[in-house]
Amino acid sequence: MRILGIGDNVFDNYRWRHELYPGGNSVNVPVLARRYDGSEAAYIGVLADDAEGLGFAQALREEGVDISRVRVMHGVSARNYIELDEQGDRHFVGNNGREVAQYQVLLCLTPQDYAMMEEWDLAHTSIHSWLDPYHPAISRRIPLSLDFSGEYDRVNIAQICPMLRFAFFSGGNKSEEDVRALARAAIDAGARTAVVTMGVRGSYLLEKGREHRQECVPAQITDALGAGDAYIAAFLARYHSNGGDLADAAQEASIYAAHCCSHYGAFGHALPQPD
Repeated sequence: MRILGIGDNVFDNYRWRHELYPGGNSVNVPVLARRYDGSEAAYIGVLADDAEGLGFAQALREEGVDISRVRVMHGVSARNYIELDEQGDRHFVGNNGREVAQYQVLLCLTPQDYAMMEEWDLAHTSIHSWLDPYHPAISRRIPLSLDFSGEYDRVNIAQICPMLRFAFFSGGNKSEEDVRALARAAIDAGARTAVVTMGVRGSYLLEKGREHRQECVPAQITDALGAGDAYIAAFLARYHSNGGDLADAAQEASIYAAHCCSHYGAFGHALPQPD
């Protein structure tokens, strides 16, 4: 598969390790799809020109990702702060604010970006990428996948799902009944495939005329951050290669998500935390 990520990127700042890890759903998915089965991967987004931003770009080059349409601006790289609690669980505890490159210069898509899209099989973005005005234009040129994560309601489902080939949601705190209702709402709104991940409870997948309930695959967990993005990446790549076998793609996605819990960061490439 040829997969193009468009939108958000951020460093995950593991404060107890004094390390930064490149991340962000729109960049993690193409990187992890490439790792999964050698899919061709590209990314369009905004990076800073500080040492961390240059390190981020270098990590993507080392992963074989096409970053020819990445914008680099003068500024500070965005960071999410992550701490450990007394039980060893990880928690997001804030960020370094809005004086960062990714917020000061929001991504504006150009004719050259659209021309690039037409050469790829699928575009993937996230609800955190602030690309709502561009979804119609993207979806006219290339099948569009979007991760709502936990940021969804009836309004944005109704507005966005008509343009989506794949809609992904996080539903770990929802009942089985509510998960099925969420997937049904996405399909009724126009998405062709809806996937709701539920952490250790597995995932639920729905298309018109078929559904699948996937159990979680046990994992030796070093770091679960990025497991959801790994699931999306493997699902999209496998679904493309197997001709749309929903159950097979879900099984492969669950296995790959478990595998990706064995290392720190979504895809490694740790940088030292700045002073």
